[in-house]
Amino acid sequence: MIKTARVRALTTIFLACVLSGCTSIPKQSLYEEIGGHKTLNTIYGVAITRIYTDPVIGHYFKDVPKKHLRDQLVLQTCELIGGPCEYDGKTMLESHTGLNIKEREFYILVEYVQGAMRDVGLTYQQENRILKKLAPIKYQTVNL
Repeated sequence: MIKTARVRALTTIFLACVLSGCTSIPKQSLYEEIGGHKTLNTIYGVAITRIYTDPVIGHYFKDVPKKHLRDQLVLQTCELIGGPCEYDGKTMLESHTGLNIKEREFYILVEYVQGAMRDVGLTYQQENRILKKLAPIKYQTVNL
């Protein structure tokens, strides 16, 4: 009887601990969850190939080396989604002032990035969590 009571007590404590989130397993960052640098590099590689050939927005990138842009986007996104990176490039304001980018043009770029995320197999939830982190960039790039 005492042994059964002890087992029940330990089981109750264990379940309470598990259900309340007191396990010792650290929560994975979104960066780790999606596959880290390799996945971001693939996403932006695919997106940039499409962006540079787009008839509406491609001209904005004609003097920007693809590798440089990809590296900067990977670093910036890595930092925003909990990765070990530290973005040290130009601010979005510095990079986009004077370009007079329209909202429609911004969304064309976003669609290419979203398409690339789907192409590499991210879930809609992962995609939306990344886009939520990137969304404020719009206000630092459009119509400046």
